[in-house]
Amino acid sequence: MPSEKLTRILRSKSPFSEDEITALTEAQGWDWVYANEAATKDRSEQICFTGFGAVECAEVEGLAAKSGWLKVVGSVTGKLAFLCVGDNPGPAKLEKGTRQGVTIIDRGQFAKLLADGELPPLRQIGAKAIGAR
Repeated sequence: MPSEKLTRILRSKSPFSEDEITALTEAQGWDWVYANEAATKDRSEQICFTGFGAVECAEVEGLAAKSGWLKVVGSVTGKLAFLCVGDNPGPAKLEKGTRQGVTIIDRGQFAKLLADGELPPLRQIGAKAIGAR
């Protein structure tokens, strides 16, 4: 059975069912990840943070980097998958993210994403989606 980290990656990026993931060895799972790495170097790996104080921003960016599959970027681009908002998000980033169809999440949503590779249900607030509390 693959490690917890590999299982999260396979759940979010592979077409495998839970049973298929469980049946894989660690080596088989990583072989699949590396063989499909070029295909995953896209929107599904990029996250941008806005509205966090300097200390908290460094903390969440560090957590994202440690995940092994999220690349932290500083601006909202066409390849961005997630815009994680703190208590004081930049209106320009929110507007651009909304316009580009980026999934906008809060800190709790981000923690859930890192914990199990899945997003909890989203609820709409104005023009943005925010993690249900």
